[in-house]
Amino acid sequence: MNGYAKKIISLFVGHRFSKKTTARFYDWLTDGNHAEEKEEALRELFDKTLLQAEEPDLDRALAEWRLRSGIPYTGIRSRLRSGILSTHIRRRLPRWLWPSAASVLLLLSLSLGAALLRMAKDEPDLVQAHIPYSQIKSLTLPDGTEVRLNSGSTLLYPEKFGRKGRSVFLIGEAGFKVQPDAKRPFVVKTDGFQVTALGTEFDVSAYPDDKAVSAVLLEGSVLVEFDNLSKSRILRPGEQLVFNKDDRGLQLKVPDIEDVTAWKRGELVFRQMTISDIITVLERRFDITFVYRLHDFSTDRYSFRFREDASLEEVMEVITDVTGILRFRIEDDKCRITRK
Repeated sequence: MNGYAKKIISLFVGHRFSKKTTARFYDWLTDGNHAEEKEEALRELFDKTLLQAEEPDLDRALAEWRLRSGIPYTGIRSRLRSGILSTHIRRRLPRWLWPSAASVLLLLSLSLGAALLRMAKDEPDLVQAHIPYSQIKSLTLPDGTEVRLNSGSTLLYPEKFGRKGRSVFLIGEAGFKVQPDAKRPFVVKTDGFQVTALGTEFDVSAYPDDKAVSAVLLEGSVLVEFDNLSKSRILRPGEQLVFNKDDRGLQLKVPDIEDVTAWKRGELVFRQMTISDIITVLERRFDITFVYRLHDFSTDRYSFRFREDASLEEVMEVITDVTGILRFRIEDDKCRITRK
């Protein structure tokens, strides 16, 4: 292909594209054609990213890699148990595989870079738990820490924690009730953002397509590091830290805890959110694609609360009634929104 694959991959990594374009890219990346050249381009890009890191720190290098790319690394074996996709990642560096499902690669793209780095350090096998859209699941980590994972979330953790610490990597949203262990801090890592605790209860929200990442402390004390880990803040119970990934703005709030933890109970609570941001949450909750024109929405902000068993149709009826300018139509796996 005379460098064609390298050009396409470099272009994709350096810019943001629509969901449709991103899906087409992954279809091309995984179609099996010219696999060797694509593999070589990915390897070269990964090596280059590590070399460009400002300091030789694995977590910092990983943050840089994740910020710049959505390129998947594979070499896994998966199984589905109780609705949770559990993936074991072996310690030795595997030969890259090319699964046909682009959706699986989209899931792995942000998390398996971490696995690749840690495999090189010969750490214990890693487990990847993924919660599909429209589901909320609970799991218990090897140390007894209880985790509640929201729709479309992925948690990467070792089969057995080491003697010095307990680290996990999160994509999405999760609540943690940490098993106390004064000698081994519990660390939740995500892109340029991490929360450290000893024995406490807190929630972290870090979806890649959200504008902000946040942490809210329910009990105990946590250290939150943000802005590519260059800044930090200790939270008190009831406090929430929200960091905007676009403008680097920081907000320290004292929210209604019942509201910010409502998702654990299956409820939908929106506080002062735009319609486009509300739609992002609804897509994850109901596993449906919304079709709309962004300029049909105003920048007004709305607050809603829906019970656990509220259907998409019920939710949309309330939203369109309140806005007064929108109508909706549900067709199979799509919800179309237009102006009246």
